[in-house]
Amino acid sequence: MPRYEALFEPVRLGELDLPNRIVLAPMGTGYADQNNAVTDRHLAYHVARARGGVGLNITEHTTPHPAGLTGASMLGIYSDEHIPGFRRLAEAVHDAGGRIAVQINHGGRQASREVIGRAPQAPSSVPCPDGSPAHEMSLAEIEEIVEAYAQGVRRAAEAGCDGVEIHMAHGYLGASFLSPHTNRRTDEYGGDTRRRTRFAQRLIERARQLVGEDFPIWCRISAEEYVEDGLHLDEALRLAPLLESYGYCALSVSVCLGETAIHAAHPYYGRQGYQVENAAAVKGVVGVPVITVGKLWEPAFCDRVIAQGKADLIALGRSLLADPEWPNKALQGREDDIRPCIFCNLGCLDRRASPEGHTICLTNPATGREAEFELRPAPERRRVVVVGGGPAGLEAARVAALRGHEVILLEARDALGGQFRLATVPPGKADLLRYLEWLIRQVGQLDLHVKLNTEVTADDVLALSPAAVILAQGSTPREPPQELWGDGSLHLVAADDVLAGRAVVQGQVAIVGGDWTGPETAHFLAERGCRVTIVEEHDRLGQDMVSAPRAFLRERLDDLRVEVFVETRAKQVLQGALVLETPEGPWSLRNLNAVVLAIGRRPRDTMSASLREAGIEVHTAGDMNAPRTALEAVLEGARAARLV
Repeated sequence: MPRYEALFEPVRLGELDLPNRIVLAPMGTGYADQNNAVTDRHLAYHVARARGGVGLNITEHTTPHPAGLTGASMLGIYSDEHIPGFRRLAEAVHDAGGRIAVQINHGGRQASREVIGRAPQAPSSVPCPDGSPAHEMSLAEIEEIVEAYAQGVRRAAEAGCDGVEIHMAHGYLGASFLSPHTNRRTDEYGGDTRRRTRFAQRLIERARQLVGEDFPIWCRISAEEYVEDGLHLDEALRLAPLLESYGYCALSVSVCLGETAIHAAHPYYGRQGYQVENAAAVKGVVGVPVITVGKLWEPAFCDRVIAQGKADLIALGRSLLADPEWPNKALQGREDDIRPCIFCNLGCLDRRASPEGHTICLTNPATGREAEFELRPAPERRRVVVVGGGPAGLEAARVAALRGHEVILLEARDALGGQFRLATVPPGKADLLRYLEWLIRQVGQLDLHVKLNTEVTADDVLALSPAAVILAQGSTPREPPQELWGDGSLHLVAADDVLAGRAVVQGQVAIVGGDWTGPETAHFLAERGCRVTIVEEHDRLGQDMVSAPRAFLRERLDDLRVEVFVETRAKQVLQGALVLETPEGPWSLRNLNAVVLAIGRRPRDTMSASLREAGIEVHTAGDMNAPRTALEAVLEGARAARLV
């Protein structure tokens, strides 16, 4: 009997038999080529998850028409020339023991004007999320797109794929017909609930003419759009039975449209399974299987959702980016070995850290690089010294040991984790701690030597006779300009010291620096009763933060009445006040008890030059190369360990 009996029970979607209830959620990857076709990168990505035990892989949203492109690297199924790529994908997934469905989606009003070269199509001329006008589709254009969807279904079937999910959520074209916010039509395609489902009905009717009755076709809907005149759960409960009656063999239940997209994938501030109750409500009004999604990561939680009848299948998105082996490890009782997603949305939803704009993962550098990062034994066993026990050093030590090297990990502090440990301290960021604990646990299970409280010099490292050294010494807070100290009448303290508990501040506090560390330290202090003001030079708070965490954090700061000055420079401390330069002129913050500095970081490198001069093979990783995020640190640690 499986460890999680409900989660690993077989299930059927139409005529498609699945071995368990775990679905790879459709997530945009950006892996398509210039012709919007399947690439080898897609194959490696999906094969890894099929081998990992996923019951059903669903591709990222795939447009059936060039006018539906949301980006230049969106996957397409709008031409018969795309069939061979999907056939290769289907065969590869089948060979790996999996099943593959294509999610078909036209971007609608959320298509990229730059890419398609014209105004995006929509049922009504409601402005696009960027404020530009949408083109209201004529009846002839609707029929053209209905045909395009149906032909996309045909191509997926001819390629040997196991089913199709029609995307009618998240504000794209299908969703725009269902939603009263975006569908203002008065003809047969708009008006009451039934007429707003006319597009969905026409689509599946035409698809059935091409592929017959047995090919599985289901759809995804938003049960809540978070706009006043949008689609809410009560309306979703009226839509769902109609969609079932048209022949959709399952319903995948999500939330949001383009303007409220932060709710599609809650970051670390959200709770696990925040969308499950919507799925449970939909399941109560239909007889077909229901798929739920949304910050799901714990096998026991997922199993309870199924066992309690709240959903029939669990769609894992970011959790399967972090660990493709999630299903196998859960089935084998190896929950502690599941590499956790920390729901940072950095690299998956926000891809600025990816040079190619591809989906990558902070905790799993192999995501999207499955072929490149295949773990291979080292040609010979060598002694590798890793200096620094933060995420970069821990990942480097872990991978080097797995490759068969003798590894010595040196950490100056009394605990592993480095700067990342401080990132877990602000309220709502406990998800990050799960990854740090996983890294430390994995390193502890391997045959390597860890030395804490070991501040070393180049000579100390040389005395260990290493064949190679990986330096991951991290960074330190940047010193403030001398003029900021002013007359010294106020206490200036680094945010690091506040979060680490080395400095205790109370009362009224000014935080200088409004990106990442500054707002999170403000949250930390405000929750403890401090009256906090943030001073930021840029024109918005959290300039480089990922959008969803920034939005959730800003809402909480507003609730805590944290005052924010943007486009403002802290000039100096003078007579117990912090003097500011604002767009309106000079201003002083008075009655302060402390000034907390979050003004950036500088690399810490005490030995690379000396080691290289001694002829040692040296690799560097993380903040000591340049202070950035943990995503770059883990990636560089993983790469360095593959080079030694």
